[in-house]
Amino acid sequence: MKHDFGEKKTESVKGKELPVWITPKYETSRAKAIEMIESNKYGLTDGDFWILMNSYANGTKMMYTGLIISHNGCLKINDALEDGFKAEYLNREWLNDSLIYEYNDGVLYEVGEVSSKNCMNSYPYAMAYKRCFDRVVLKKSKLAFSGIYSEVEADEFKEPMEEKTAIQKNVQAQNSAMWQGLQEDLNIKDLADEFRKLYTQEEQERILKGLKYTRAEDIGIVDLQKYVNFKKYGKK
Repeated sequence: MKHDFGEKKTESVKGKELPVWITPKYETSRAKAIEMIESNKYGLTDGDFWILMNSYANGTKMMYTGLIISHNGCLKINDALEDGFKAEYLNREWLNDSLIYEYNDGVLYEVGEVSSKNCMNSYPYAMAYKRCFDRVVLKKSKLAFSGIYSEVEADEFKEPMEEKTAIQKNVQAQNSAMWQGLQEDLNIKDLADEFRKLYTQEEQERILKGLKYTRAEDIGIVDLQKYVNFKKYGKK
């Protein structure tokens, strides 16, 4: 059976036709994808894959360097895995400017991260989760070891072909402000949860009444941190 992932002899870049070099890594990923498709183990088709391309630094050639699998393809694989992705092994945290989902089932440790620099959409929680999910699935199915990557992280390992448009730059600026708000919001929620664990219900009510608030989240990140520190370390 002939499989078609869209290979061409030349690829058009900025109106210029560049000859294609098929790298050994692409041949390995292609062979693995075909093996998985023909096994019918995961219900995958040619349409679940497309080519990862990178141009030479001097712009004279286009390289096929691997295959990208759709998130939907990863969902198909997970449904067929005996030991697939399980949300109970997932943990979420912030590290500097990055939102990170950590997966650790005792056998496999993997992460999915996004930041204002590598996530251009307005759904960072969903994107970080998808990256973690797909990486876990590709590792468990062994596809990751054959140069096959998930679509949700494709922009991280290829250089953009075109200059950013004014609209893209504006979106990135808006997302930077959104990220700052999201990080503060998540930190407040985490601190509020810790506040509720450290203080009794009676203590919480007394503090909130004195501050004229109804929820711990309303106290604010600075004052919440002071109350948490006081319980943990005896000082605000």
